Amino acid sequence: MYAERRTELTTLLSYEQLVDYLPDTLEELSRLLDCAASESEIQEATRRLRSHPQVRFHQGALMDEVARELMVFRKVFNDFLWREGRNATQGDLWELRDAQRRADCFVDELIAQVLIIYAASFRPSVETRTSVWPPPRRRRTDFPMS
Repeated sequence: MYAERRTELTTLLSYEQLVDYLPDTLEELSRLLDCAASESEIQEATRRLRSHPQVRFHQGALMDEVARELMVFRKVFNDFLWREGRNATQGDLWELRDAQRRADCFVDELIAQVLIIYAASFRPSVETRTSVWPPPRRRRTDFPMS
């Protein structure tokens, strides 16, 4: 990650901060792969991992840097999956491909969570109407006669 020339992560994060979220992420991903999770289960799991992009936002990292971290994570995990997954699936490439599809969906959803966190932070506050209780009494003149 530090070798990525397009980012300046060495000035933003210590090594511990850079990899701090990985144990939780890998644990969640391994659970999803073991139980052959559906897309809705994957989406729910990534919502639980929202804290990483929130922390990165508060640290001042740009959205593309956080997304790039996740893309590097995807690349490293896919390499690991193809190297070690062959043994775990006893050479069944369809099962391995399905695991990779779920892992890709997981990372895509994590990137979507990054977008949600950053978009929500830039959304202007909207003044909302407050309700008054009890409602004011209406007069007959408030209603037009037809």
